[in-house]
Amino acid sequence: MNSRIHFESWSVRACAMAAVMAAVLFSVGCGTSGSTVPPLSGNYTNASLKGQYVIALTGIGVDQQSTGVAPFSETIVLTADGSGHLNVTNDDFDQVGGPFGGPENLAGTYSISADGTGILQFNQSNYPITMIDDSHFYLIEQDIFATGSGFGEKQDTTAFAAAPSGNFVFKAHNLQTSSRVGGINITGGNITGTEDLLNFGFLATNSAIASVGAMSAPDATNGRGQFVLSDGTQFNYYVISANKFLILSFLPGSLEIGQAEMQTGGPFSVGTLANGNSYVLGSSGDTGFALAVHSGGVFTTDGAGNVTAGTLDFVQDATVNSDIAVLGGSTYSLASSGRGVLTLSLSGALTNPRIFWMVSPAKAYFLVNSGSAVEDGIFNLQTGAPFSSLSNQAAFFMDGTDTTYKDRVGVFQPTTGSNFNWNQQANAFDPNTGGLLTVLATNGSATVAANGRVTVTVNGVTNSLVFYLSGPNTGVMVQEDANIGGAFSQQAGQ
Repeated sequence: MNSRIHFESWSVRACAMAAVMAAVLFSVGCGTSGSTVPPLSGNYTNASLKGQYVIALTGIGVDQQSTGVAPFSETIVLTADGSGHLNVTNDDFDQVGGPFGGPENLAGTYSISADGTGILQFNQSNYPITMIDDSHFYLIEQDIFATGSGFGEKQDTTAFAAAPSGNFVFKAHNLQTSSRVGGINITGGNITGTEDLLNFGFLATNSAIASVGAMSAPDATNGRGQFVLSDGTQFNYYVISANKFLILSFLPGSLEIGQAEMQTGGPFSVGTLANGNSYVLGSSGDTGFALAVHSGGVFTTDGAGNVTAGTLDFVQDATVNSDIAVLGGSTYSLASSGRGVLTLSLSGALTNPRIFWMVSPAKAYFLVNSGSAVEDGIFNLQTGAPFSSLSNQAAFFMDGTDTTYKDRVGVFQPTTGSNFNWNQQANAFDPNTGGLLTVLATNGSATVAANGRVTVTVNGVTNSLVFYLSGPNTGVMVQEDANIGGAFSQQAGQ
C-alpha cells in the first residue's frame, strides 16, 4: 500500500485553498522585509545528493479518514542519481489507524541550489531540504495537507549484510506519550540492556529490556529490518551504517520514532565530563497535542560531579523562561555504563533533572524527568569558546507552534559585523485551513556572548530567537515569542 495515498482524497476539498495558498506564496512569502538579499553562496549542485538516504520525520496532517488532523511519524528510504531523479524504495508511515506503507518503487525528482537549499518531490508531496554535507540534510514537509520536520542521512549499503552488532545508546519519542533512553548490547541480533522510560510523569528507571528472538536481517536493498522487545513494543529498524540505525514502531496506534548509535569511550565516570568542559543541550517534546516544549542551554562541569556554571532557555506551552542561571548545588552522576543523572538547579526555584546515556565522551542522549511534559534531546561537548561572532554558513531547521503548526528549513550566512542573510522555506499549518507555504529571503543580526549564548533577530520572522553554540556556527535554537525550536550545522566547505 502506498503510505501517502490517503492524503489524495482530501485534495478535492483543498483545491480552492491551494489557489489561495499559491497566491499568498508569490505575493507575500517571497518578501525581504524591505531589503534585497542576494542568493547565498555555496558549491552545492544536484550532484551533491547522490546515493541512498534514509529520512526520519514527524509532523501533523490530515488523518486516514480525511475527517480531521493527527500527528504522524515517518521513515523514507530513497535513492538519488545525482542528476535530479529520485526513487523511493520504502515509505513507512504511522498515524491514527496505522502503520501504513512498506516497500515502494516510486519515482520522483529533486533540485539543489548552490547554497544547499532544494526540494524533493514525490507522491504529490514536497520536501524542502538544506544540505549540511553530501551525506546529511535537514528537511520539512511543505504541503497543504501536512507539515513536518526531520533529517536525512546517507546509508552505507555495505552494512546491510547483517543486523547491527555491539553496544549502542538509543533515544526514542512516542508523540504525546513517552520518551525513552538507554543502553543495549546486540549480539547475533539478540538485544539485551537497560532503559529509562517516561510515560507522561511516570518514570521507570534502570528497567531491563530484551528482544524476543533475534532481529531480522536488514533487507539487502533498503536496509530495513524488524525486532520485537519483551515489553511488547515492535519496531522496524533502518541501517545507516554499522554504527547507527533508526527505529520506527509498527504497532497500531504508536508513533514512536528514534535512533541508536554505537557507544564508544567507556567505561565512564564523573571525570568523563571533565573539569572546565562545557556542554550544549537541546531538547523538545510535547505536553498534549502539539510540540509544546523547546529548550537550549549550556552547562560547565568540574569532573567531580558538580555543575559550576550555565544558562538555560526553555519555552513550555505559553511560559517563557529566558536566560535562566544555573545555580550552585547543581550536580551530575555518571556510572561506568554511561548512564547519568544531571540535576540543574535554576534561578526562580526551578529544577531541571535529566537522565542521560553517553554515546561517547563528547555526546549524550537524555530525557527530562518531568511530570508535565514528554521531552528528550541531546547534549554535545562545546568547542571553540570563548565566542565573539557567528562564522561561516549554516543549514538549519525549526519546528513547533505559534498560532499554527510551524516548520522551517534553510540556510543563514554571516556577512559583516553581527549581521547575516537568511533564506528559509516554511509551512504554517492550520488544522482548519491547511498549510500556508512560503519562501522568505531576509536578513538579521546577532549578539554573541562568550559562553555561546546568542540573541538573534531575523527580520520578518522573529526578534526573540536564542542560539546556543556547541561549536563555530553549529548548535541549537529556541524562539521565545512562540514555541519553536531547532538546530543548525555549519555546512561542509563553507
